[in-house]
Amino acid sequence: EGSSRKRSWGLLVTAVVGGTLAALYAVVTPFVTPALRKVCLPFVPATSTQIQNVLKMLENRSGSLVDIGSGDGRIVIAAAKRGFKAVGYELNPWLVWYSRYRAWRDGVHRNTKFYISDLWKVSFSHYTNVVVFGVPQMV
Repeated sequence: EGSSRKRSWGLLVTAVVGGTLAALYAVVTPFVTPALRKVCLPFVPATSTQIQNVLKMLENRSGSLVDIGSGDGRIVIAAAKRGFKAVGYELNPWLVWYSRYRAWRDGVHRNTKFYISDLWKVSFSHYTNVVVFGVPQMV
């Protein structure tokens, strides 16, 4: 009986450690892999000043808006609150899901869309307004 109990605890500990490592890998990988690319594309959230500057540039403009490398969706959501049909493209799936949640929470999910996509594989020709915050090597 003592050997069986030790074996059960050993299996439980192995399962907990394995599950924790798998979850950690799933969460960390999307944030680490951009740093391993030829051109590093880190996630740097837009500041409120940057968002206000973008909104100021959008005054007296209309149409659709795309944010390339939308991160956590701050600019897309702010533009949607101003009446734009706004779309964000982002490589990191966690950030895309978080953006979708924030858009839903802020009540603008009908005017926003977020896609997990590489910016080099998308045509932006049908957008009227394009926003890009990126590292100089990317731009």
